Amino acid sequence: MRFFDRLLRLNTIRRKMLVYFMITIILISIVSIFTFIMSSKFMQKMESMFVDGVALTELSETVTKVNVNLNNYLSTKHSDSLNNYLRYSDELREKAMDMNKGLSYDNNRLLLKDIAFMIETYLNEADKGIAAKRGRDIDEYLTVYTTTTQLESYIKEYINKVNYNEFNRNTREYLNIKNKLKFLQQINIILILDIIILSILIIYSTTYKMTEPIIKLSHNAEEIAKGNFDIDEVIVSTDDEIKVMAVAFNKMKSNIKEYIKKLRNTAEMEAKLMDQELQNLKMKNLLDNAELQALQSQINPHFLFNTLNAGVQLAMMEGADTTSSFLENMSALFRYNIKKLDNPVTLKEEIENIKSYSELLKVRFGDFIQFEFSVDNSISQIFMPPLILQPLVENACIHGIGDLEEGGIVRIVTRKEKEYGQIIIEDNGVGMKKDDIEKALKVTSESKILQKAKKGHTTGIGLGNVIHRLHLYFGKEDVIKIISEKGMGTKIVINLPLENKDILSDREEMR
Repeated sequence: MRFFDRLLRLNTIRRKMLVYFMITIILISIVSIFTFIMSSKFMQKMESMFVDGVALTELSETVTKVNVNLNNYLSTKHSDSLNNYLRYSDELREKAMDMNKGLSYDNNRLLLKDIAFMIETYLNEADKGIAAKRGRDIDEYLTVYTTTTQLESYIKEYINKVNYNEFNRNTREYLNIKNKLKFLQQINIILILDIIILSILIIYSTTYKMTEPIIKLSHNAEEIAKGNFDIDEVIVSTDDEIKVMAVAFNKMKSNIKEYIKKLRNTAEMEAKLMDQELQNLKMKNLLDNAELQALQSQINPHFLFNTLNAGVQLAMMEGADTTSSFLENMSALFRYNIKKLDNPVTLKEEIENIKSYSELLKVRFGDFIQFEFSVDNSISQIFMPPLILQPLVENACIHGIGDLEEGGIVRIVTRKEKEYGQIIIEDNGVGMKKDDIEKALKVTSESKILQKAKKGHTTGIGLGNVIHRLHLYFGKEDVIKIISEKGMGTKIVINLPLENKDILSDREEMR
């Protein structure tokens, strides 16, 4: 097979398969053509034997018909017999003329020529007999009758000799053909066996050369799938597509092994970086928590003293019921402000604190400032940092309405808006400039955020403080929005995520 490979340069699987199949087809075609030729010769010989036998049989039958009709006419002078005689005699004369054509030294051909001569003699004598019958020459047609009868017997005797000779010759031919057919069968069996053996060798060689490297490739692929890259390379001796596959596979294995090595090194480096980043994140969370607690600790006690003075003056001027209510609201406000400020509170708690705060402001400012509440209880349990709403309401009262002579209204609204719990604090005060809004929303330096609010603020917490704490708590900067125009009042919108339990749990873990 290597010789054929070198001879025909079978460097592709397609060429190999085409050559192997063409060889097989050519061999099968040779056997088929040889068998067809020998069979055709045998059939021609058998057909010739059959035709000769049929011709002699028809000749004998025609002689009999001619003689029968001749005798019938001579004895009865019936016109039908004469017509039949004339018809059959013409047919017999044509056959005699065909047999008498050509020269031949074959014994059977010579006998056929004798038969032809006797048929001519027979027909001539028969014609004489018919003429004698018509002329009522009894002696003549009786003589003819005797002569034709003898000639008929001679003709049939010669026909039988020819049949006998043909039979003997056909027998010899048949035996000869039989031997040839037997030999042909032996040749066919040998050729078929050779083709089968050659086809098996070709198929085995081709299959082995094709499948052996493929099996090696599949085995190595399984090992690579298991993570074993320390395997021998697949070596292919043939110069075809399988060799290309093997070379590519070996190169792929080496590249994957090198790539995995680089990945491992990269993973080790990333693991070290992740550990370092985790440490940095923990430090950042601790700093954020410390910053949050520092921001929440900015409560100015100045308001406490003002409130106590107002309570003392009220107790002197009014009865005990009003004083009791005032002191109760003040007590609730104090308790809310001095609680642990590092724990989140619910929206409900913030609203309750604002209501207490508003009652205290009503005592201080009377009808100058009015408060309106619209609360959606379905979102009352949302968590948020404490002391967020009170500084915003305080800003609305001091900066928004404080400069108005006729006073104003502060509206506090909570509602569910898509995936948020929305808080709206709106006043009809002097409003804010666009630049002031952008400065308020922009996270400034830590030193400015940690500064105390202006004197007069109840909590000491400014707007920047509130915004920065919301950013730190929820980890996003779009949690608060300010809508305002100069002279048109101010609206502050806070969007609290409805699902913020994860945020709460993260804050608890950081603490």
